[in-house]
Amino acid sequence: MIYLILTLAAFLRLFQLGGLPISLFGDEIDVGYHAWSLVTTGRDYMGNLLPTYIQSLAEWRAPLLMYVTAPFIKLLGPTPFAVRLPVALLGVLNIYLIYLLARKLFKSKYVGLLSALILALTPWHIHYSRAAFESTLLLTLLLSGTLFFVVKRYSLSILSFILTLYTYSTANLFTPLLALSLFLIYKSKDTTAKLFKKSCLLLLLLPIAYHLTLGQAAGRFSLVSVFKDKEITYDIINQRTSPWVDQNDVEEKIFHNKAISYAGKVGSNYLSAFSPQFLFISGDPNFRHSVGRFGELLWATAPFLLLGFVILVKNIRKKENKLILAWLLLSPIPSALTFDGAMHATRLILMLPPLVMITALGIKHISALVTNKKIFKVYAFIFFLILALSSRAYWHRYSFHYKFESARHWHDGYQEIGNKLAPRLESAGRVFINNTYEPSLLKFAFFAKYPPVKFQQDFTGDVPEENIIPGFDGFKFADKYYFGNARNLSDLFKILEPGDIYLAVQSKEVPGDWDWSKEPPQELKVLDYTKDVFNSPLFYLVSPR
Repeated sequence: MIYLILTLAAFLRLFQLGGLPISLFGDEIDVGYHAWSLVTTGRDYMGNLLPTYIQSLAEWRAPLLMYVTAPFIKLLGPTPFAVRLPVALLGVLNIYLIYLLARKLFKSKYVGLLSALILALTPWHIHYSRAAFESTLLLTLLLSGTLFFVVKRYSLSILSFILTLYTYSTANLFTPLLALSLFLIYKSKDTTAKLFKKSCLLLLLLPIAYHLTLGQAAGRFSLVSVFKDKEITYDIINQRTSPWVDQNDVEEKIFHNKAISYAGKVGSNYLSAFSPQFLFISGDPNFRHSVGRFGELLWATAPFLLLGFVILVKNIRKKENKLILAWLLLSPIPSALTFDGAMHATRLILMLPPLVMITALGIKHISALVTNKKIFKVYAFIFFLILALSSRAYWHRYSFHYKFESARHWHDGYQEIGNKLAPRLESAGRVFINNTYEPSLLKFAFFAKYPPVKFQQDFTGDVPEENIIPGFDGFKFADKYYFGNARNLSDLFKILEPGDIYLAVQSKEVPGDWDWSKEPPQELKVLDYTKDVFNSPLFYLVSPR
């Protein structure tokens, strides 16, 4: 049975993987180009040798997913399928890991199979297994670390947990909390002694410890920390300086201050993670994190989740129940500490394993109450029919409507125009690329197959300057590439010389609904163009006449 579930999971995660979602978005391209650079030069694309923290154009990132992706880029080339394949395979592996973990914890193959099936069909997990999100790799390591700890393979457990810290920022807080919970729940003299013997593995923490305290990871958290949210400060000031407020009123200072406001924000974020709106109705409001119209979990599992939670609490003295409850209650904390952490599916995906196993417990309990075999068969048929229909409804939305509705959010169009631009680069004079529709440098480098070794040599910065060429604001890359935008249409005509190419964008360089593919300006010739999912022009490659 587990092999059938894994086959189903593989289909839902591998089918049309390169084009569903419709295109690679910026973070995925960043993963792919770093991986390509690492596997061909041993450095990230910014030139850092075998980095323990990755320097990207916009931020610093944990490096493990890039290293995991590198062999796939080597084997398959820098393509969307190669970038997404390792995460999809890890997603399938997660199904097997939760089967093993649930089976071991609850000493029930049935609970293990139910957990695997539910996770295989869960929208939350499907969505994050089909794009290059670090959170799927994080789940793999957390499940592995927990399973290895429970079966007393402490070296592998410690290694798995340490690797989570090189995967995604939420692990920096959650992993120590989960590891401590495991130790306290399963502690014994034998466990303590064995863990002490494995303490040499903690040396692997040294690089990430530096990054977390003095390096780039600390800076990354400061960008999203709720304690840096200026809106909270502004709200306090507004509350305490309103015309009707007595500035000397003690109550104003008691009820309107940073401590109260931060606590309220963190508490609100934390409780939002458990809201029906997030879990069962509409999911993450970010359209790249969720398909909309569906919750992160299938609505058909809601009653079983509630029942399973009651059973869990009722039997809280059992070690496995303590672990699952601790996991569930601790998992929203990292997200709650960020200013945009309410209903943030990427950061809250830590909740998914306990939610799935609790749901499986609820289903098992109902099944145990049905002792009549005929009635049980009817119950099982109805349950799996409802589960199948709700899963099919989600998959229909994901693979058909969402693919096109979300195209803008997934930066659709760059791959097609990049493929059309690439063969013209060698013979082109200067190449101007619009950088205001979306940041375009990495998209150009990845889709135009610009070798990472050359990128390392040619990149000198991406801070735009006014009039880098008269009439063009932006930055220069290598000897002939310019990223930015012409100030107006007449400036665009003036800056282009014979042999130059300009990648223009509808509604940026091209005003209104003017379709250059049909009626180009008399000063320009259209070399090629692409359209969006609504069949409207999107990108143009133009040269002077």
